[in-house]
Amino acid sequence: MSPVHPLFFVAALVIAYLTTGILSRFVPAPAAHGRATSIDGLRGYLAFSVFIHHAAIWYFYLRGGEWQAPPTALYNQLGQGSVALFFMITSFLFFSKILDSDQKPIDWGQLYISRLCRIAPLYLVVVGLLFCLVGFLTNGILYDTPGQLLKQATHWLLFTTYAAPDLNGFPHTTLILAGVTWSLPYEWFFYLCLPVIAWSQRRKAPTGIHRLGIFALLLFIAWKPQWQHVLAFGGGMLAAKLRSAPVLCKFAQSGPGSYLAATALVLSFGLCESIRHPAALPLLTLAFTLIANGCDLFGVLRNPVSRLLGEFAYSIYLLHGLLLFSCFTLIIGNDAAAEFSVPEHWLTVLALIPGVILFSYVSFRLIELPGMRLAKPVLQNLRSRTRQKEV
Repeated sequence: MSPVHPLFFVAALVIAYLTTGILSRFVPAPAAHGRATSIDGLRGYLAFSVFIHHAAIWYFYLRGGEWQAPPTALYNQLGQGSVALFFMITSFLFFSKILDSDQKPIDWGQLYISRLCRIAPLYLVVVGLLFCLVGFLTNGILYDTPGQLLKQATHWLLFTTYAAPDLNGFPHTTLILAGVTWSLPYEWFFYLCLPVIAWSQRRKAPTGIHRLGIFALLLFIAWKPQWQHVLAFGGGMLAAKLRSAPVLCKFAQSGPGSYLAATALVLSFGLCESIRHPAALPLLTLAFTLIANGCDLFGVLRNPVSRLLGEFAYSIYLLHGLLLFSCFTLIIGNDAAAEFSVPEHWLTVLALIPGVILFSYVSFRLIELPGMRLAKPVLQNLRSRTRQKEV
């Protein structure tokens, strides 16, 4: 049987859904929020798809030593296509804020503090675990100079924006996290460029914030981003622009709307070998535009189980690589895992799924949620200090 047979993905989805369903009997699903509920439900499946994408990569990595895209469209797009949809979600939500700012002005301080408190706490914990694990794997011996180690750690603490270097000489350090940190700089650059995007829509930001946006845009251009990821953000912005079209919203929330969105997703994930395929982003943009405007894929995305899975999607995204590495390298051992048959490899992955779900939920409750709750007091404290200095 092929190691990238679609049935393995289907089986993984069923186990993830059942595990989350059992979890939902003990913890409440987040409340539904109108059309945005479909986006909330989508997030969890995207993060989980990235996990399965990397589980497939591990099969070939253990046998060939090369970390590269899986050899089929489906398993490659589970990673690339899912991240593109994540970018669309980000741009849709924040571009919508810009479009609505005539009626509800943007509090830029709150926006940036809330983003920092949303993204940074879990990221710093995961990077801290990475540092500890590398220290363990290198037996506590310093293989690089303190200056080199400090430089390496700084790159990691800055969301690997300019590099994701090996730590203390440990080869392929980034694979411990399955390389997922690459997408975070794109998210940060988008947030920082929002004032310029607002200006393009004739919405004004405070002068200092606007200058920050211009500086961030210049940095982003110099950073040389990959065009397909930039276009993915554009897809989300297009979906936001179309929110006010009643005909679209009515169609999106109908049965034919779900059929069209599902067909677009199947075609993009099943036939486009990568996100660079000319049809991949248009198909994903079509599907996302419908979902963002109320399409729930026959009720699946509004289901309480889907909403609960989506609530801790960020934890699934950041933590699954660490769990895959721990499973195959630390517990089983790479040499032993490389001898697994195709069914044995995937049975191992399937057995890992409940742990990924539960560990991610605990991470959400203990790290993500407290971090989000910090945003308001942190902002109040900063503004209080600013007022005191002005006096």
